[in-house]
Amino acid sequence: MHWLLWTVIIDGSLAVAAIFSRKVQYYRRLVHYLVCVLLASMTGIAASPVLWAAGRRASCNWVVARTFYFLSWAVLGISVEIEGEEIMQRAAPCVLVGNHQSMLDLVMLGRVFPQQTVILAKRAISYYPILGWFMLLADDIFISRGSKQSASDMFKQASSVLQSKGVSVWFFPEGTRGRFNDGPSMLPFKVGAFLLAYHAKVPVVPVVVMDIHNIYDKRSFWSVPGKLRVKVLEPIPMDSVREEDLKALMNSTRERMLDELKQISPAREQH
Repeated sequence: MHWLLWTVIIDGSLAVAAIFSRKVQYYRRLVHYLVCVLLASMTGIAASPVLWAAGRRASCNWVVARTFYFLSWAVLGISVEIEGEEIMQRAAPCVLVGNHQSMLDLVMLGRVFPQQTVILAKRAISYYPILGWFMLLADDIFISRGSKQSASDMFKQASSVLQSKGVSVWFFPEGTRGRFNDGPSMLPFKVGAFLLAYHAKVPVVPVVVMDIHNIYDKRSFWSVPGKLRVKVLEPIPMDSVREEDLKALMNSTRERMLDELKQISPAREQH
């Protein structure tokens, strides 16, 4: 129990120092965040045999997500308010696409991530220690592109796996985190999510989370409690979409999400 006592003493000392130093506050909250991630991951690994036996391996991601959300709500003071959550349930199975801003996206995912939803990742990640093992246990979908295989063929192959499992898939179509000084915005989309939905003939469901600048800004060491507002938009059916129209659909979806992002985001405050 000595380690626990020392942990409390050190964290208490950092809490006092954080009153006078923004950097100390930022890094203290970062450590708390990482501890929440670790505890949630351990919960998922412990729950995976039960979910496997029940035939619901894909819900392992949901268990980890909800565990992480409740931990981060209790420890970091960050909550999530969702508008249109029932749309995801109504549209399933589907391809969910969300805007990507920072590590706080995990808190949003923790609250939003539906049951029987998986993550699509490169095959190489399945060989990573711990992360790869967990993703295998969670029945996530791994893809690998052959030297002569087009992106369309790769996602066509992945779509057959999606259809056979009857699960939804989450994508961040920007591909990386977008950081913008002039206000909320989004990077250009990559077409993968739309190719997958096209081949699987399942709808695309856009999910928009507000600009997080007032709650978290890594560049200025700003990290405070707050509420994230999320809006789920109406599904985009793919039944009658032609492959040559996917890029136009991708761009119009991005514009639709960007308009919503600007509407639900608060005015930026000076830190």
